[in-house]
Amino acid sequence: MSNLRKSWFLAVLGLFACSLLFALGQQTPPTKPPDQKASDEKKKPEVIYGNTPEDLKPFANYVKEPYKNFWVPSDSPVMFWGPGRDKPDPEADTVKIGVIAPVTRSYETYIGQSVLHGMEMALDDANAQGGYKGKRFEAVIKNDTGLWGASANEVVSLSYDDKVWAIIGTVDGANTHIAIRVALRTEIPMMNVADTDATLVETKIPWVVRVIPDDRQMTYTIAYYVYKQLGLNSVAILRASNRYGRIGVMQFKKASIKLGKPAPIETNYEPNYENVNPNFEIQLDRLAEVQPDAVVLWADAEPAGTLVKQIRDRGMKFPIFACERIVHPDFLKAAGKAAEGVVAMYPFDPEAKNPKYVEFKKRYEERYHEAPDCYAVHSYDGTMMTVEAIRKAGLNRYRIRDVLAGMTHWDGVSGPIDLDLALTNRRPVVAVSVKDGKFVFGIPKMNRTF
Repeated sequence: MSNLRKSWFLAVLGLFACSLLFALGQQTPPTKPPDQKASDEKKKPEVIYGNTPEDLKPFANYVKEPYKNFWVPSDSPVMFWGPGRDKPDPEADTVKIGVIAPVTRSYETYIGQSVLHGMEMALDDANAQGGYKGKRFEAVIKNDTGLWGASANEVVSLSYDDKVWAIIGTVDGANTHIAIRVALRTEIPMMNVADTDATLVETKIPWVVRVIPDDRQMTYTIAYYVYKQLGLNSVAILRASNRYGRIGVMQFKKASIKLGKPAPIETNYEPNYENVNPNFEIQLDRLAEVQPDAVVLWADAEPAGTLVKQIRDRGMKFPIFACERIVHPDFLKAAGKAAEGVVAMYPFDPEAKNPKYVEFKKRYEERYHEAPDCYAVHSYDGTMMTVEAIRKAGLNRYRIRDVLAGMTHWDGVSGPIDLDLALTNRRPVVAVSVKDGKFVFGIPKMNRTF
């Protein structure tokens, strides 16, 4: 066959093959339209970060759903993907757990002492139950001085010198942020029991678990109460000039804007106010000029009490809504009769008739001669969760972290602890009011809590 005939034959054969393929393609069932495909697929449940309600979601007025959810993964908890789980358990005489808290020389000592007391009771109970395979749990205590970077040194010391298996604490928001970044490098679990900084778990550091509800939940609850339930329009902000105050009110400020009622003023005071401005003239003058419908107060117990007293002495009668730190005897002592009617948010309900709390409260009062506050209660729960994780995982920090991350539910003395995908407790907060010189929980009745 000549080359010309070969070329003609191959061309005809190719044309026939193309025609056949086209015919077969025409007989193929049409693919489902995109809309039908989506409806056939099983939709994943929406991940709602921090119990955020619909009208407080970022950019909710402009987009249906975010392109990317930065704070939590879509379908699983924050994970650690590195090696280390196969390391053998070492020999140890005692099982050490560290604690970093401002137990002395700090304006937050009243919180640090509670953290320490709660941990002490938990370890005593754990040892009474047999410890870890007959070995005692031992606390290694480090003071959080509040100095910039000091907590980083303490995490390093606990990780390498003391060789603890986990760390409880700490309290100060700025120091905690430093501490968890060091924990990321030294690869040690940190159980946070007292820092309510809403941004703590937004770092997505997989070594951090938090058992205490945060400022986001408290300020959402206040915002819904003052704007939606009471119908107020002008709510001023008065806070400490530190990270606790600044980050504490952040979500209230954002909620106010989203609900169309931005705060008319945000004023702050120095934590060492006794040496700077003991009478709070500047802050009170600004409030008097604005004449708000109410004030949100984020401050420590003693200065909050002093502020409330001076506000009432000035004749300003607007309602005051405050943070969990004012639920302390120091607030009542400083405020006196002016404390009457002040409303605060609290991370757990002591009057929920939880039998675990009733028994714990009795033992705590016998030992320390005072009622346990929210920090002592959550410190006990966080320590007991850590003890249980060590018992299940063995003496291996990586496996301990995994067990803690898997504890999505824990029945504690503080009540149910339910960890979200960011490994933080989202139990709803409770309102508490001062009535006849005492804190009364569950008042006022709020239509919605977060």
